[in-house]
Amino acid sequence: MASHKRIFEGIRIIDVTQYLAGPVATRLLVDLGAEVIKVELPPNGEGSRRLRFSAGDGRKGAAATYFAMHNRGKKCVCVDFKRTAGAAVVKDLAKSADVLLQNYTPGVLARYGLGYEDIAAVNPNIVMCSVSTYGQDSPYAERIGNDLVALAAGGFLHMIGEPDGHPMYPASAIADHMTAVNAFGAISAALFHRARTGEGQHIDLALVDCTFNSHDWQLAAFSASGGELDPQRGGTQRTGAFPYGVFKSKDGYIGIGIFTEPQWEALVRRMGRADLLEIAQFKTPGERFENQAPLKLIIEEWFATLPSDDEAVRILADELRLPAARVLSVGQFARDPILSRRMVAKVPMANGTEMLLLKSPHKFSKTPPSDPVPAAALGEQSSEILRAVCGYSEDKIEALLREGVVIETHAG
Repeated sequence: MASHKRIFEGIRIIDVTQYLAGPVATRLLVDLGAEVIKVELPPNGEGSRRLRFSAGDGRKGAAATYFAMHNRGKKCVCVDFKRTAGAAVVKDLAKSADVLLQNYTPGVLARYGLGYEDIAAVNPNIVMCSVSTYGQDSPYAERIGNDLVALAAGGFLHMIGEPDGHPMYPASAIADHMTAVNAFGAISAALFHRARTGEGQHIDLALVDCTFNSHDWQLAAFSASGGELDPQRGGTQRTGAFPYGVFKSKDGYIGIGIFTEPQWEALVRRMGRADLLEIAQFKTPGERFENQAPLKLIIEEWFATLPSDDEAVRILADELRLPAARVLSVGQFARDPILSRRMVAKVPMANGTEMLLLKSPHKFSKTPPSDPVPAAALGEQSSEILRAVCGYSEDKIEALLREGVVIETHAG
């Protein structure tokens, strides 16, 4: 039976982040019960509140949907920490916090008196996690970066695309998400360490590091070859393996990830092409990759003879027990009642509309994550948080509001 208390219940996190890597990390933590207080700069708050995205066909998405997706369930204080009085507010918030997560360019918060040493001076037990593109002590630390920069510098883009074509961007912020998951894990580990020792510490996470760390075989191949083999992109197939990639099918595309010889044998026999097993240049995955053009055509011609992609996947995944799936769009996944059952929630918004929000991917038997709730308006809980967390008097709060150091708005 599930318990009522969630894993991070009672943990307070100050979220001084923007856009994606930081907000996703704290989104994962808030789902497991952490109290996340998001600190935004006036007058407009975090930049992603104003982001609009094109659907690729000229249509523009609604503003604030990006912000709502990754900042749901967090409380919001809008404070100008570039001013001395505002930086003092952030320090007062940090005094009772367990974690402070920030993803500004290295050196930025320190200029306002909010570096790790400044925060640790008011709360020695705090875990502070700093996320940046190149890391806090890199010669490139002060360069402006983002997901694209990390994917480029970390060798990720180099592995996507046709061998003789341009490297290609995956159209999703993979580096930001990999870093967010690493931040989630590192913060969890640091809190575990603190529970055993009482010690807080500083975590330095770089998007480039987390991106490069995602390579599963490339570095090993480079090393084992004495540097002679520098892995290259393989187009629609995983470099050095076949069939391990995407194939044109009757209705769209199907991904097949075969990695053993019995799996390959099962596929070709089901296609009625057992003769392929006797052809010398198709004997190994590497040889099949080097001679993939005719094999790719044979598989795609077989798909064209089947009634539908669903039937093709049924044969591959259910009958033959091979790793295979249709290539779905985001919308197709969201509309699939089986796939999206535990990952997408329809949440009523303050303006009377409904929005699909991501749910936590973490499934615990005794401490289930909370369901998504709407994101806060800019500074929606400013007075509430300063009163309850910092112990400020009504006069002090009124003075901060009057001077524009703190801003408060309300939902609706």
